[in-house]
Amino acid sequence: MLYFFHGLESGPHGQKYHLLKAQYPEVTSPDFQGMDLNQRIAHAERITRDQHGLTVVGSSFGGLLAARLYSLYPERFKALVLLAPAVHTEEGDRVEQLPPASHIRVLHGLADDVVPHAKVDAFCQRFGLEIISVDDEHRLAAESSQQAILDLLAQVYERS
Repeated sequence: MLYFFHGLESGPHGQKYHLLKAQYPEVTSPDFQGMDLNQRIAHAERITRDQHGLTVVGSSFGGLLAARLYSLYPERFKALVLLAPAVHTEEGDRVEQLPPASHIRVLHGLADDVVPHAKVDAFCQRFGLEIISVDDEHRLAAESSQQAILDLLAQVYERS
């Protein structure tokens, strides 16, 4: 099962969702609009309950949500792709575990003015992960970033 978790100020069917949907028609994107992090975690827990082998692409606040959900329920997951994850606050410090490096990719823009690149780099170092840096801003909207998103997802996600 493939999920896309959107960011705080976006919706479930934005640009990244459409990018993923074109290559992966099976992607599902729950609507977390208007929810704080705890409400998002509770909603994501409900919709993923009794599932296994999940791959989640999480963007910004959705990346934080994906990391927190993995930390709580690692048995449900196969892989994560975190896009400019909002792990730069104390909520990011609450992430206790992540998948092994072979099952996670983290992509971040060097010119991100929303989530500091250095904070995400430190988060990755904490778990022994590589951060893939691109010449882009927070939205990762450049064509090269969009291709990187698809390439990174292909590395960790296999259709069953």
